[in-house]
Amino acid sequence: MFVALFYGLISPDNSNAGMLPRRVYANVFFDFVSRLHYHFSFPIHHCAEPMAVPSPGEPSLNSLRDQIDEIDDTIHDLLMRRIELAHSIGKEKDQAQGVPYRPAREARIMRRLVARHRGIFPFPVVVRIWREIIAASLSVEGKFVVSVYVPEPLEDGLAYLALASAYFGSQTPLLQAQTEASVLRAVRDGKAAVGVLPIASDTHTARASAEPWWYTLTAGGDERPRIVANLPWLTSADTGSDDARAMAVALVKPEASDDDISLIAFESSENISRDRIRKEAERAGLPLDWAATWTGDQQSTRWQLAQVEGFVPEGDARLDKLAATLGGEITRCVNLGCYAKPDGWLTP
Repeated sequence: MFVALFYGLISPDNSNAGMLPRRVYANVFFDFVSRLHYHFSFPIHHCAEPMAVPSPGEPSLNSLRDQIDEIDDTIHDLLMRRIELAHSIGKEKDQAQGVPYRPAREARIMRRLVARHRGIFPFPVVVRIWREIIAASLSVEGKFVVSVYVPEPLEDGLAYLALASAYFGSQTPLLQAQTEASVLRAVRDGKAAVGVLPIASDTHTARASAEPWWYTLTAGGDERPRIVANLPWLTSADTGSDDARAMAVALVKPEASDDDISLIAFESSENISRDRIRKEAERAGLPLDWAATWTGDQQSTRWQLAQVEGFVPEGDARLDKLAATLGGEITRCVNLGCYAKPDGWLTP
């Protein structure tokens, strides 16, 4: 018996070679006797590209997706557990404590995330996620509504609304107010847990049609709202002076976050300069920068708002020392609250 195998390419029309798969024919001849031949011809299709086979030990695409699904389930489980804990905290709190808002604790949470953040996940997105998580927790701990100053023109008003929504959560109810006094009234009367107002500055004070909101806080007594936060908490290298910024006020006792700015309002005579107050304040251990000044039409004194480095508690002896040093030039020092220093995040 004689067996021979021949392989050949058959392409009757070379012009179609790029259009049709190539066909390979195998010719097999069996010689059983000298004069009898059997000839079989059949086509074999040739694959243009070999199938990709994962390398040994390399996870497949489906395996990676399964891992992502497991992570998503874990995140979801932890979120549901976290909200249940927040709900339990809300039930344990005494109603006399007022709103559940604790801005100093929130700042410590965010700083902890800054310290441990690694990898390529954008940290500003982490901040946005955690702001939503914190807002959801506040909503189950008690009634949480935010009153927002919405001035004219419309563009400015929308900027404050967007700032409040990003900071206090997209699902938090926002109560719009046309005047700064309306924001303070909503917070004082309990219609809102927090009020969002323009940043205290000389520029804003000059544009105000009435007395600035920070001056109103000097006459409210112990039950007045306090400055508790600065918005936004996270800033970037692209943040400009024209970008919306605001302060939050609430009926909560100011707490130290370990890196704070305190707001102190000074009532002084017209004879004393800002520079002299600043120098004496530094000697008393109160390094400060000036934020705003206001003098009423019927007043013989001047109110000046200072930003003091660090946390200044109520009844701080340094304020008494400063007033004593300046004699009758400083007639009142009012602690308006504090806020955790915003964090600057530079993206590479």
